[in-house]
Amino acid sequence: MAELTPVSFPTWPWQHWAAERPSEVALSFEDQQFSWAEVAAQVESYAQGLLEQGVKRDQLVTVVAPNSAQVVWLLLAILRVGARFAALNPRLSQAEIDSQLAQLQCDYVWYPAKCEFSLGQYRRVQLLPATQPRVVPVTWQPSRAATLTLTSGSTGQPKAVVHSAQTHLASAQGLLAWMSFEQGDSWLLSLPMFHISGMAIVWRWLYRGARLALCTPANFDHALTKVTHASLVPTQLQRVIASEGAASLKLKQVLLGGAAIPVRLTEQAASIGIGCWCGYGMTEMASTVTAKPADSSAGVGAVLPNRELMLRDGEVLVKGETLCLGYYRNKTIFPVSDEEWFATKDLASWHDEELHIIGRADNMFISGGENVQPEDIEKVLLAHPDVKQVFVLPIDDEEFGQRPVAIVEAKGQFSKSLQQALADYMQQEVTAFRRPVRYMALPTDLQAGGIKLSRKQLANWLAE
Repeated sequence: MAELTPVSFPTWPWQHWAAERPSEVALSFEDQQFSWAEVAAQVESYAQGLLEQGVKRDQLVTVVAPNSAQVVWLLLAILRVGARFAALNPRLSQAEIDSQLAQLQCDYVWYPAKCEFSLGQYRRVQLLPATQPRVVPVTWQPSRAATLTLTSGSTGQPKAVVHSAQTHLASAQGLLAWMSFEQGDSWLLSLPMFHISGMAIVWRWLYRGARLALCTPANFDHALTKVTHASLVPTQLQRVIASEGAASLKLKQVLLGGAAIPVRLTEQAASIGIGCWCGYGMTEMASTVTAKPADSSAGVGAVLPNRELMLRDGEVLVKGETLCLGYYRNKTIFPVSDEEWFATKDLASWHDEELHIIGRADNMFISGGENVQPEDIEKVLLAHPDVKQVFVLPIDDEEFGQRPVAIVEAKGQFSKSLQQALADYMQQEVTAFRRPVRYMALPTDLQAGGIKLSRKQLANWLAE
């Protein structure tokens, strides 16, 4: 693990940059721009407004909303009063929102004026400036609990992962030691803040003192032409490279995730000056753990500074400066592990000093006496030109115990001819026990969740 000088801000990062670079643009939203001095002043006023509404140190404020300038102001103001910030996916169902709010036992909820949910039973806080200026009696203590992020809950009830400013900043420092993001650069907040990848963008901005850009979903493609950095899935990058304005793009670096990364795509990006990165990360480690410039290898790179990683019986274990404070249950923070290392349940191997992820230990099943890792089958199916997204799950079988089924989101229409084409393709690509016995269309109502689709939800749907 590379050694870095520990992250050390003498005060809140936005106040530090307001003193160092008061007039430089820090935050932009559509046609609005805010300097670091304006950001610091705005956060102070909103923090005073939270105090007037009764928000206290160590209380939990949960936000149910998509990304917006208001959500960024809320995050910073909540931290400034010593409270804790959590965000929920606004595309969940009412039942799921109620379940997660009950799990968090939050003290306050914030939601926009136009909200599809019934949240009247919760104590609502508003984003308001102070009516009377007052001192905010909270000092900068980076080791305090700051944010809660719910895991994807791929195998059950999501866990609320607690991070401090210190772990977030250590994560940002480690990535930016390898990936250039400098003063004057701008990173588009292209991922939701209820996901650790979106939260990590905010802390990279705060660590570097660069620029953070926000936009409405309708203006996403246009916003991409105005920034130097973005976190994208391959289809988003493909769309912007194929657009008429590709030649005038300012993009320098893109952090890719969420799907298989075609080599041709990264080569096209490089030809117009865009460096593409990929990696491996998790909520408990404040986002990215390993990274590399994207290439033809299926590996996910080497371990970033401020992190440590080892394999034990093929399972990934991690620790380091970015490891979370713990899981939040019953208003208490519990350690994520009783041991020094955190066992991730991810299976991997090392090849040529690069980590290769095999899949989740708890996803594996046995078919006809053979161990089947669903992710192995998914990687092969993702290479088919008509497949956008795919999940492989087991179904019970009297003869083999369990057999694989593929749930597919197609790039075009999901048809019988596509199902036959996939069956023919897999006949050539994998051994018999790894071939899906059925191909099913991914339900559209399950496509509307977070960045990661829950395997638990899919298993329940399949069982029904």
